[in-house]
Amino acid sequence: MSSSEVYQTPPVVPTDETVSLSIPDPLNPRYSYAGGKLISELMAINYGRRLIPRVLVVRPHNVFGPDMGNEHVIPQFAIRMKRLIAEKGTPPLLSFPIRGTGNETRAFVAVEDFTDGTLRVLEKGEHLNIYHIGTMEERTIAEVAEEVARCYGVRIELVPGEGALGGTPRRCADIRKVQALGYVPRAKFSDAVAETVAWYRTHAV
Repeated sequence: MSSSEVYQTPPVVPTDETVSLSIPDPLNPRYSYAGGKLISELMAINYGRRLIPRVLVVRPHNVFGPDMGNEHVIPQFAIRMKRLIAEKGTPPLLSFPIRGTGNETRAFVAVEDFTDGTLRVLEKGEHLNIYHIGTMEERTIAEVAEEVARCYGVRIELVPGEGALGGTPRRCADIRKVQALGYVPRAKFSDAVAETVAWYRTHAV
């Protein structure tokens, strides 16, 4: 199980499995995660050439759902919005700080679709092959924030801030390879966000 982070800022979007991987700065702590995934891919593939009869690599692209911790954008937005509403109530327009401009894009995949894609790779994937699992529906971070706000019944005014060091402006998987195995993402983004936000409204402190 690898990660879309191995591409950092990919030269081609949507990005397929043949695009070169990159660790642009080993001194940036952000890249340690991608570096670990890249090393794991190399080790697994090379063991698969001689010692392991079947090796498959999956690169997830922005999976989300309930109870996924608080280090990803949708949970962060859900938790931050909950706290802001508790502090300020529901003014006509709630100021909502974000990192970056809000124009950065990601293509998100609901956890149930990701699970289905992973099972299809396990069932039908070819030895020593790499598969992206995600969707090809790119959304801006501003759109994601507005979707989370709708779940709370508030309108927001985005307050842009400094972007994350080493963040990428776009990320979207080319998923045609896993689609050839029968994978079809079915979850509606707004429904999956609503389910995720509902979990964080109930459980986040």
